[in-house]
Order: sequence, then C-alpha cells, then structure tokens
Amino acid sequence: MRLWVKPDQLAKLGITVTEIVNAIQAQNKVNPAGQLGGEPAPANQQFTYSVLAQGRLTSPEQFQDVIIRETPDGGIVRVKDVARVELGADDYSIVSRLNGRPAAIVPVTSCRVPMRSKPPQESAN
Repeated sequence: MRLWVKPDQLAKLGITVTEIVNAIQAQNKVNPAGQLGGEPAPANQQFTYSVLAQGRLTSPEQFQDVIIRETPDGGIVRVKDVARVELGADDYSIVSRLNGRPAAIVPVTSCRVPMRSKPPQESAN
C-alpha cells in the first residue's frame, strides 16, 4: 500500500508521519489464533500447525479508515484526512520494454538460505 501524505494537513493537525505508521501497525496486526495438534495430544499425533488470524487491512479503503487520533471534542482523524492511499508498486525505478513496447517484467532476487549441516555419515559396520 502506498500513502501520499498531505504535508499541509499534517502541519495543521500537528500529526507526524511516525504517528500514521504507528496507527497502521497497531490496527493491522496478524495475531496468533492457536494451534492444531498441540499439547495435550494423543501419542500418535505427528504434526502441530500454528493458526494465524489474517490482518484486518487488505484494501486501500480499509487503510483510509485507520484512526490516527481522536480529538478532545470527540472528532476522529483518519488516514484519509491526511493522506491519499493507493495500491502501488514496491519500486517505481524499473521500466521494461520489448521491441520498444511496454512489457511485463518479473524481478528475481536471491535470498540467503542458511547453510545446513551435512547429514551424519553412515558407517560400513
């Protein structure tokens, strides 16, 4: 999600970008919901699965409704009051073309995978 903040509104309301970030993080948490197959379990139980509750916010409209602050007179300041919210790209610096025409690109990145120790050697005995 991409937020385009309105600096004049932030200054007028005395709100910082940090306050916006904190409000979104606080209202868009993924919380553990429990386990399947956890203790106490039957002796033949082989697997345990963690269950996570999905975060609340999935659309620009939901992000716009995040409450940043409540005013003393009962008013509410929401993200949409101080920013424009849109679904955006992670990186706008990539442009792809094929034969001079716009084309789709699939960026491939490498990630470090921890080295695994070698399995124990079997003895010839």
